[in-house]
Amino acid sequence: MNRHQRRKQQKEQKIVQPFHQELLEIIKIHSSKNYVLAEKEYLNLLNKIPNDYETIRHLGILYFDIGRLEQAYNCFQKSVKVNPKRCEAYNNLGFVHIKNGNLELAETCLQKSYEINTRYIPTLNNLVGLYINWQHPDTALKFAKRSIALEPANPISNSQYAKALIQNGQLTEAIQILEDLYKKFPSPPFRMDLSSAYRENGDIEKSDQIIKEEFNKNYKILDFFALYAIDKSNSLNSEQIKYYEDMVKVDAKGERSLIRDQIKLCETFYIYYKNKKDLKKSSQYLVRMNKLQYGLKKYDMKLEEQFFQRLKNIFSNNLDFSLNKKGNIVPIFVCGMPRSGTTLCEQILSSHSNVTGAGELNFLANLSGIGTSVQVKEDVLNAFEKNISDKKFLLNLRKEYINKLIERREGKNHYICDKMPHNFVFIGLIRTIFPEAKIVYCKRDPIDNCFSLYAHKFLEMSHQYSYDQKTLAQYYKLHSDLMDFWLDRYKNDVFVLDNEELINNQEKTSRDLVSFCGLEWEEQCLKFYETKRQVRTASIDQVRKPLNNKSIGAWKKYESSLTELISQIK
Repeated sequence: MNRHQRRKQQKEQKIVQPFHQELLEIIKIHSSKNYVLAEKEYLNLLNKIPNDYETIRHLGILYFDIGRLEQAYNCFQKSVKVNPKRCEAYNNLGFVHIKNGNLELAETCLQKSYEINTRYIPTLNNLVGLYINWQHPDTALKFAKRSIALEPANPISNSQYAKALIQNGQLTEAIQILEDLYKKFPSPPFRMDLSSAYRENGDIEKSDQIIKEEFNKNYKILDFFALYAIDKSNSLNSEQIKYYEDMVKVDAKGERSLIRDQIKLCETFYIYYKNKKDLKKSSQYLVRMNKLQYGLKKYDMKLEEQFFQRLKNIFSNNLDFSLNKKGNIVPIFVCGMPRSGTTLCEQILSSHSNVTGAGELNFLANLSGIGTSVQVKEDVLNAFEKNISDKKFLLNLRKEYINKLIERREGKNHYICDKMPHNFVFIGLIRTIFPEAKIVYCKRDPIDNCFSLYAHKFLEMSHQYSYDQKTLAQYYKLHSDLMDFWLDRYKNDVFVLDNEELINNQEKTSRDLVSFCGLEWEEQCLKFYETKRQVRTASIDQVRKPLNNKSIGAWKKYESSLTELISQIK
């Protein structure tokens, strides 16, 4: 290094060192939640040195913290341009995409961050969260284990690891981790995770106790408010109602994070006022919830029409491939429209001593290459059609699927339930590669089913068709048409479980169901609500109680708000 170069380096160090010390001071202001002053100081610092990676990035973090996601995104994008070889801003971009529900873009950013630095803990933890949201339990657990191996004492890593364990059916270990975590770090988010884990495990009382305790400490934490308010035994005071109703009234101006909060609040108030018998207010919030949610992302019905038609074309002819091989494990596929009774069906079957209820598994969609059974694009369909004629591909799919099922098996049970509702699109594939499998199709009254979908907010945007009445009716009819095709082709291989018949004649219908699956009758199948097992669906509370007919005709109370749906379905 010559004299000129040394002088240049020394000059740069004199500029950079005080600058970073100043940045640390601003970060302290930011951490104290003095956001107005912190923003001012970040901007002042950028006036001195406009293209400093960390200052731009931390300004983005501030905007993220206060819900200004568009400005946060712009800052992170600028940070990447300033220094594309650093991993942190790619991670930040990925997290913004997760918050906005853009999971494919999130994966691209997070994987780029991971390529740059495989040991960066925030990226690993965000990848866990991404794959949990995306229902890729194996991948989520893989990244969670890497994060834990690098920093065993990191509380966020432990929390993410516990969530990944829950999605992989390892609930006992997850609860122990969360209990230990909350003792060391008594923060509300960790307590929320513990409450959710108890609920999935059937410990509703413990879950409700945590919710009430945390809500009474601070009612302004939205997650605790939502769960507290929908409990029929709880009432809100005027201050609490005003605080959240004012939040719903705010003009979100396209800010997706605030819109998502408003959607959650509308869902909460819909249920709260329904419980309080104020159907006028309940209806208003129900309609607003769906309008806001549907506005987040356009839904292309033509994609569904093409997908369903291609499925019928593919399976109209006898495939050259026919598998006669049978194994030790008998998969039971419980499918149908979401909210059609699939969770109840699985709960009945898993009450049997020789059946494991594995819950909603995305294995078939992932292994087949489809990835998602909603909004499937043409290039994916082309690849699927090619694979369906490849014997080697199908044999491998079968092997991998069975191996994944075995990982979920309890004891030596031979029967394992996969109750992913949208597996109804894969009935032809199931009959091709799993000749030993039992297929149960759950159905209920069309308007009851559609209303239940319309009245429920699903995770992310997995069922975006259900938030617009006309679109929902169109999708339901598409599903019915495809099921007519499957039942005509495989009528002796599919058990149709009618929800109303089950409610009106529980024992006979339950016996027929159990017999169809090749099982001996066991009386505990009638007391399904006593079965202790993990449940991860919206029906988590209902299946812990005996059968009742309250859901039949529930839509009639909201008939005046459902005119479009009713006219389309009838």
